[in-house]
Amino acid sequence: MKASVTVNRHERIGEINPYIYGQYFEHLGNCMYPSVWDGDSPRSDNQGLRQDVIEAARELGVPVIRWPGGCYVDLYDWKDGVGPSEQRPVRPNWHWGGLESNRFGTDEFLSWCEQVGADPYVNVNLGTGTLVDALRWMDYCNGTETADARWRKENGREEPYGVKLWGIGNETWGDWEAGNLGAEEYAAKLANWAQFAKKYDQQLQLLGVGSYEGNDEEWDRKVIEAAGKYLSYLTIHIYGCSVDRESSDEYYPIAFTPVYFENQLRKMIGTLDTTLSRMHKKPEHPIRLSLDEWNIRHYEANPSGKGGYSLNRNSPRNLQDSIFAAGIFHAMIRLSPHVGMANYVFLVNGNGIMNVTEDAVIKTPLYHLFKQYREWMVGESVSVDVQSPSRLTPVPQVSNPEYSAELERKHQPVSSPYIDAVGAIGEDGSLRVAIVNRHLEESFELALGIPEGFESVATVWSLHHPNIHASNTPEAPEQVVPVTRDAVSVENGLNVSAHSVILLRFEKM
Repeated sequence: MKASVTVNRHERIGEINPYIYGQYFEHLGNCMYPSVWDGDSPRSDNQGLRQDVIEAARELGVPVIRWPGGCYVDLYDWKDGVGPSEQRPVRPNWHWGGLESNRFGTDEFLSWCEQVGADPYVNVNLGTGTLVDALRWMDYCNGTETADARWRKENGREEPYGVKLWGIGNETWGDWEAGNLGAEEYAAKLANWAQFAKKYDQQLQLLGVGSYEGNDEEWDRKVIEAAGKYLSYLTIHIYGCSVDRESSDEYYPIAFTPVYFENQLRKMIGTLDTTLSRMHKKPEHPIRLSLDEWNIRHYEANPSGKGGYSLNRNSPRNLQDSIFAAGIFHAMIRLSPHVGMANYVFLVNGNGIMNVTEDAVIKTPLYHLFKQYREWMVGESVSVDVQSPSRLTPVPQVSNPEYSAELERKHQPVSSPYIDAVGAIGEDGSLRVAIVNRHLEESFELALGIPEGFESVATVWSLHHPNIHASNTPEAPEQVVPVTRDAVSVENGLNVSAHSVILLRFEKM
């Protein structure tokens, strides 16, 4: 099959924030212990932090990471997680079940971020906490002379951490959430808390809770009207899902679900723009979207045969997941700078891009994808014209199998190309092009329209495997790995394998 990709270098879209390649920690299952913190491991430092995980995260180039949740945070008292590790109280994990040792707390998280080179994004407890709790947490992290700042110093950290990103609330619209509120109640409470956070430090970047998948315009409008003048980000959560990891029956619904993500992001951007345009006094700063929870969940049909599904958080990420994730990256790159941050759920285990065992760190195909996009697909997004055979989009596989069935009733298919491409100009002036071939079976002979001023050869990075369900496991940790080729001539086109991701880099002449 044939297609073409033409880069329009002078049609600049906007700055790509590296934060869109962000990650996420939450105290759930084996996502924290013993994978990130293990006081008994020879691989850990004197704080209990797994150094092999830190090394892999540093190599990955994690730009920002969200903690401690998520649903967990709205029942979390940050004061339980500071001070001498062995003296911290063991509590029930009120949301996810089991016990929480509190061995990984504020200082461990912020030390982890500093060692990795990632910016911390801390979510405060709006559900069961108080405004004073939140402000004291900020002061513990950033203060200099107060009682909480002295407490931090007593715990071994003299200098302030300088945490700038603070989320106020999590999925507050959900009936599963501690402190569940309606739109007007949340908007008012957010405005009140944000006002005092800004009084504490005007430079803080605050995140307010947006509606689920951008589907509640009234919620988003009320939040922006009440608290927009304080906010840097409005959050949105969207999840993909899969059930069948043996056949190819789900491949196209999953490969084209990013089209749904992009539509929902555009929908929320539209609501944001319309609301701001009607406000008498507009915020003095832009408000971006933060897709601060997203991934592709793996479900399994319940073995009882009575219907229903259960979530398997430890199912390894595979090549098909990478095709999905690359499509999400492309959506956010096209929508730069309106989408300013994202946090994949999770960095480690539990749908993670790294699977961590007692003695190993397994880098999934998603690890390699995140790493390469983080390195190359930054800078300024540029317009790309794609001419490609298309297909009608299947029903998106979103959130969980039951929800996808609900979407089927109102799904309106649109024609979408098999070839999905985005471009960027890096700070060094080089041109980077990312291409996903979403066709399951057919490769493409791709004609490339590269503007003048760039070399006619490219460095080409590709991620592919004949089996869309191929994954990296402890038994086969390098079953799916990228291939990089230097000085590849593209004057006569480029062959793009079926179900693959290709990145190209052209140096400036």
